[in-house]
This record gives sequence, C-alpha cells and structure tokens, in this order.
Amino acid sequence: MVEIRAWLKARFADLVALTVALGFFLTLAELLLMGHTEGVQALAPLAAGLGALLAGLGLLSPGLRPWAAVALLLLGGAGLLGLAEHLEKGLGGEALRPGALVLVDEEGTYVGGAEEGGKGNGENEATPPPLAPLSLSGLALLGALALSVKEP
Repeated sequence: MVEIRAWLKARFADLVALTVALGFFLTLAELLLMGHTEGVQALAPLAAGLGALLAGLGLLSPGLRPWAAVALLLLGGAGLLGLAEHLEKGLGGEALRPGALVLVDEEGTYVGGAEEGGKGNGENEATPPPLAPLSLSGLALLGALALSVKEP
C-alpha cells in the first residue's frame, strides 16, 4: 500500500491531467452522438476537442505545459458562453412556468390534443440542461491546475 501511495503521489498531477484529457474526449464523443453540431452548438464539440488536445500536449511536452495551462484557462470561457446560450434557450416563454401536466392513457399514449406522442405543437420539447456547459469550464480549470503544478 505504501508503494502505491508513493507512486500516486509522484504522478498525481499527470494522472489528473490524463483524467481531464479523457473527460474532454468523452464529452466530445457525447456531443457528437447527440448531434450537438449545428450553428453555435458547434462550439461545444470544438472546445471539447481542443481541451483534449491541450491536456494531451501538456502531458506529452513538458515545455508546452505553461502554454497549455493558460490556453485551458481561456478555453474555460467556452463553458460560460454555453451556459448563457442554454439559459437563453431554456428560460424563454413557456419554460418559465412550473411543471406541465401530461395525460397518458393505460397504453402509454398521450391524450389531450397533441398528435404524434405529444410533440405536434412543440410544447414537450426538452429544454437544454442549463449547467451542462460548465463541465467544459470545470475540466479546463482542473486541467490548467494539474499542468501548472507539474515541474517542466
């Protein structure tokens, strides 16, 4: 147990940076699978891919660590832009009202004037999760910290 703790302590910053790179990569994969690629939405996969690249560069090239850390801090702003975008889309008009009542019969079909499973008039469209873009900001900050504490 002492050997594992010493090994982890010696490589902790690298392990955190590797976890950040993997987190950015998985976020990129999720965004692409969800089709989050049209218009302003394309910034999120771009930011996730860039974050994975920067964290990877910081891991592989000790001389680039300070630059990668600063770039990751700047990249964290993309999450704040996404937050503003999600809030704008999610809090418009009907989204401000409390929960909606949806009537369903025994077979699980929607009742009450909405055709094709309740999506005929667009009222049941999911609003974007408002805080989801902050995952990019958090990963970027964590990556910048991990790359900053590691000696070049």
